[in-house]
Amino acid sequence: MPTTPTQSLSAVAQAVRENRDPAEDVEYAPPDSSVPMAVRLDFAALLTQADREALPIPDSRFGPLPALPALVYAAWRIRMDLYASFDLRTTEGYAGLWVWAIRDGRREIDALGSAVADARPLVAGTVERMVDGLPVSFPWCAALLWCTRPDLQEAYPLSDTQNAAGYLGWFLRNGLFDLHCCDLVPDDHVNLLSTIRQEPAPPPPLTLYLEFMHAARPDIASAFDLGTFESRRAFLKWFYDHGISEFPTHPEITARQTQILMDWGKAAKAERNNATAEPGTQSATGTTPGD
Repeated sequence: MPTTPTQSLSAVAQAVRENRDPAEDVEYAPPDSSVPMAVRLDFAALLTQADREALPIPDSRFGPLPALPALVYAAWRIRMDLYASFDLRTTEGYAGLWVWAIRDGRREIDALGSAVADARPLVAGTVERMVDGLPVSFPWCAALLWCTRPDLQEAYPLSDTQNAAGYLGWFLRNGLFDLHCCDLVPDDHVNLLSTIRQEPAPPPPLTLYLEFMHAARPDIASAFDLGTFESRRAFLKWFYDHGISEFPTHPEITARQTQILMDWGKAAKAERNNATAEPGTQSATGTTPGD
């Protein structure tokens, strides 16, 4: 059966980008061929570019919200559930679409992964109205989440520096995992989350990020109490096997945790070797050599 001459959406998108008449490009494809979501979004982004640029950006407690990436706006235009859920004329709806894209959209639609990653300079950028006297920067990802959560607005009205610092503390301990956005936070947040506590704790050492992740997930906290060497080791295995994929993690934090474990392992091995001449000496693993 002969194929029907059709024009693929990808061909139309390419022609528009190159300022050519899309009618000049006719491709042959089966009439029932499915159109990948990436192509649909690419085409929708072209068709809605003027609408997106003309869309008023709502103001907020923090100033005008960051402009939506083209593919995120396109997803909102072609997904009726998103269109019905987020009123982009309002601060809550506009910020809500951002939050959906960061937390859920890039996991639901592969094509949005690169769009959100490319938007890191926006969402990790400092909110200029919230810069004075804070221990770390106040990024837009934290502001966007606050705009969508009446409970946070009530608990942290951001009326003064102390209040804003309290919200940042909550964001680092809980908001990162609510928003699934650790890969998008600014560098000073990465540096802080990569440190380890100074007070004694059972080995192996964990970065603050892993401690916060553990505390933010009641099911994980109940499964791994972190009070023993074995439970901490099991939690680390869960993190490398599942946690990194469940909670997108900044690569520098992962690299820092890995380096901490390597350094600790070398020190523990050296201590075990030294302890073999002293039976009963407890090693850095929390176990007696030979156990």
